[in-house]
Amino acid sequence: MRFLPVFLDLAGRDVILVGASEAIQNKCRLLLAARARVRWYAAPEDRASDGTVQVFARAPNESDLAGAALVVSAAGEPFDRQVSAWARARQIPVNVVDRPDLSSFIMPAIVDRGDVVVAVGTGGASPVLARRIRERIEALLPARIGEFATLLGRWRPRVTAKLKTFAEKRRFWESAVDGKIADAALSGRLTDAEALLAEALAGAAWDTGGSVAIVGAGPGDPDLLTLKALRAISDADIIFYDDLVTQGVLDRVRRDAERVFVGKRRGRPGIGQVEINRLVVEAARTGKRVVRLKGGDPFVFGRGGEELGHLRAAGIPTTVIPGITSALGCAAEAELPLTLRDVATRLTLLTGHLVEAGEVDWSGLADPATTIVVYMGLAAAANIRDGLIRAGRDPATPAAVLARGTWADSKSVVGRLDALPALAPRIGEGPALIIVGEVVRHSAPWLGASKLDEAVA
Repeated sequence: MRFLPVFLDLAGRDVILVGASEAIQNKCRLLLAARARVRWYAAPEDRASDGTVQVFARAPNESDLAGAALVVSAAGEPFDRQVSAWARARQIPVNVVDRPDLSSFIMPAIVDRGDVVVAVGTGGASPVLARRIRERIEALLPARIGEFATLLGRWRPRVTAKLKTFAEKRRFWESAVDGKIADAALSGRLTDAEALLAEALAGAAWDTGGSVAIVGAGPGDPDLLTLKALRAISDADIIFYDDLVTQGVLDRVRRDAERVFVGKRRGRPGIGQVEINRLVVEAARTGKRVVRLKGGDPFVFGRGGEELGHLRAAGIPTTVIPGITSALGCAAEAELPLTLRDVATRLTLLTGHLVEAGEVDWSGLADPATTIVVYMGLAAAANIRDGLIRAGRDPATPAAVLARGTWADSKSVVGRLDALPALAPRIGEGPALIIVGEVVRHSAPWLGASKLDEAVA
């Protein structure tokens, strides 16, 4: 991040504009909206001075910059360079339109909803991209969000006077922003919203005790987080996360939340489940909002059920937020339907640990209409092949190995069941799924398989 995003109070302060371009005229409108006093040099000939803008037909001198809070220039070379040098010498923030090399600040694309303002910047690299992002954000924000913010601002002193602790205030405002108060305000019923605020504050007795959310982070792509999961990690005080939670997902966590890594990988030492349980309970008992963040879905080979049972026994308020399990996310990326009418009518999920331990009854999986998905199954590829073929599954049954699904470096390899042990090593390190069944023939990797894949098959 080269430019630090900040919001400046320019009300009643002098800002220098230089140039007559359309870009400068747009900047003038923004500055007037921020209630700045504008001194405009080399202005358009048809622009006259008024109560908020002083217009000068001439170019500025260095002394004209005295007392300015900001300088914005689009006069063209070589004068832009001179204006930039003058401003920097006086330590005045300067923006030269479309010249980030001459600028000490940039003007972002702005979403203006009154007291709610969103600024989008690309470091000066692509103003058009910034505008496109702004347009998407504008489409998401409720039209009355600014009015709602103004209402909350009016009530802030009263809330601060009554609620003494940070935790109480935070819980109060979260209930206001997420509940029926917000519903009333955003639908235009501001009087009702104000009455609800008064009622809530009068009866405020906020539970500041800790709680735990067991959250599924999905297969890796942060865009596959559910909205409820995103809200949970945005509100958390502390996050306990596993190895399969990607950096992209962690980037969505509240910035000031504490992050504790509790993951482990096959063949490497890691923290035990008993210690994880102890840490999570301990954090909740100190009043923190805890998120136990797990790759995929916490209830599909994620020990979420075990952790939920421990938290119940400890009397900790707990919620479970599902995630897109790896089988669904990885198969969707590979365009591989796990069930398909007249092809596959049954789906079985297994874990490679059970396969390696010899705890799978393969006789129930020989039906060609059954799709089999094995989590963490790379080391068990030979056992999967041998068990299914002994049970009567056709050795030519299609099989796929999907590694690092939905990650930037995901890879898929397909072939026959009897070649499965040769397929597995070709996808590299990282989490992987093995899928066996006729549905693999309908996947993108199979339909676009390279000659090398066909040779392995």
